[in-house]
Amino acid sequence: MPGQTAPRSSASIQLVGASRPDDWMENCEMSFANGDLSPEDAERAWFASLLWRAFPGVRSERQLCETAADVLSGEGRPVHPRTVRNWLRQENTPHFRYVLAVIALVGAEAVFSVLDPEGGR
Repeated sequence: MPGQTAPRSSASIQLVGASRPDDWMENCEMSFANGDLSPEDAERAWFASLLWRAFPGVRSERQLCETAADVLSGEGRPVHPRTVRNWLRQENTPHFRYVLAVIALVGAEAVFSVLDPEGGR
C-alpha cells in the first residue's frame, strides 16, 4: 500500500508497544546489544528511551505522549500526542529542537550516554 514502509528488523520491533518504562529500557538494551539496528534506528531507540527518562512519573505510553506533547509544545509549534507516539514507536525522527529540549529535561547524563554508551564499562 502507498505510504507504508517495510517492517524493521526483529530487534527494533521488540521496542514497540512497551507499556512500562522498565520494559522499554530492558528491550532497548537488548536490541542495542544485538547490533541489528541501523544507525538511524539506534538514534530513534535512544531518543525513545530518553523520553521515558525525561518524564519518570508517567506509567503508560498514552500518559507519556500527552505529557510530552504538552511540555514540548511551543508558541507556534504545537506537538501532538500522536507525534510523540510516533517517536516512541520509532516511526518518525524528531526535529533537533525536540531532541535538545528532551536532553535538557533529562540532564547532562543524557549527553554522556551518547558520548560513552557503555557507561565506562
